[in-house]
Amino acid sequence: MRTMKKCAAFLVALAVWTVSAQTVPSESNYNADIAWEAVYTSGPSGKVNRGMVDSQGHCIAVSMPNNKARIVKADGANGEQMWAVTINGRVGFGVCEVDGDGHPDYIVSGGTGGSQERWLTRLNGLDGSVMWDRVYDYAGGGGQFDGLRTVAVAQDGMILASGFVQGDESDTIFVVYAGSAVVMKVDPSDGEVVWESVNGQSEYALATAQGSDGSLYSAGVMYDEGLSITKRTADGNVLWTEVLPGTVDVIPYDLANGSNNDLYYGGHTPRSGAGDPFDYTCIRLNLEADVEWLKHYANPRGYSLSQIRNELYGIEVGSDGVYMFGGSGDESNYSAINPPFPSSDVWVGWVLAVDVAGDVLRSDVFSHGNVNSATEYGALVEGGYVIFNDTDAGGDTEVGVMKVLNGSNPAGSSS
Repeated sequence: MRTMKKCAAFLVALAVWTVSAQTVPSESNYNADIAWEAVYTSGPSGKVNRGMVDSQGHCIAVSMPNNKARIVKADGANGEQMWAVTINGRVGFGVCEVDGDGHPDYIVSGGTGGSQERWLTRLNGLDGSVMWDRVYDYAGGGGQFDGLRTVAVAQDGMILASGFVQGDESDTIFVVYAGSAVVMKVDPSDGEVVWESVNGQSEYALATAQGSDGSLYSAGVMYDEGLSITKRTADGNVLWTEVLPGTVDVIPYDLANGSNNDLYYGGHTPRSGAGDPFDYTCIRLNLEADVEWLKHYANPRGYSLSQIRNELYGIEVGSDGVYMFGGSGDESNYSAINPPFPSSDVWVGWVLAVDVAGDVLRSDVFSHGNVNSATEYGALVEGGYVIFNDTDAGGDTEVGVMKVLNGSNPAGSSS
């Protein structure tokens, strides 16, 4: 039965892939509706990997200086830095919120050591101090690395940590091949493992979403096959893994669940062109891993489709649609100028909102001071969102944050 469904889904996805080229927004706003923006330079610089807005409205960014994890907390009302913590000998990938003693605390995920074993830590939300720090070893040979890319809170309050074991590359949250996907359920009070589920049918678990019935859905990938979805029980037992048709070229990055028993898998897809361009790619799925639509998006600034790279790094589902967060820039000798946007070879953040049918609602481009400022993740807030940027403002690959209030993602709406 699943084979028959998969064949039917393949035909649907193939039709979408064949008739759908890139969707190009008719217009894009530039640096519009910014409530505040800030660049945080205390501590070593390094690539931003993840960001979130906690239940009190404050912003937390995780970045990755060389052999360090850097976590910055900023006041959500005005962008003022509340604290910054650097943890040596770690690489920071993901973050989520857990209940503290009258305030939010944070679980940070990543890796550590020469073989990059899986790592989690809990930080006190008031000052960033380490409450516990745990390393989870996994047997492997030389040149094999592990990591926990994302963390999320399960329905029972436990932590779901998603990542890989025995991968072939360290110090990266980009797709890691040659290993096996892993999902762990962890007690946030002390970091003890409740269960661990390794799945050799997928080479990465980028993120895990929980359905209303408690089932777990993890985004993954298989080299030379395509993106995958794995369904587990709430106890971590693998029920199935499905490779999504028509996705062999998609570089995976994030997974979000909607309110209508749907999933949204985001990444970016290379295509031919003088500048080795990419498109944003978003796929809507049901909970049986059937592809409902697959669409590509590009060219937010009116530059040549042959030149511009559009790289999607995060996806969130709001009350009024699906939000894609990433960067857009030119890395060839193209260097065109189309005011008011910066030159094409200046990387900017691009936030694209679409409805549940994949039709464009709004396109917004952002840059700190017209310097390289690629958005690496975004978090929705009522009336807008917060974006977390790698920016050259204030130094190379510093942490840049913008809060945007443009009336999107309103309270009380339904996607």
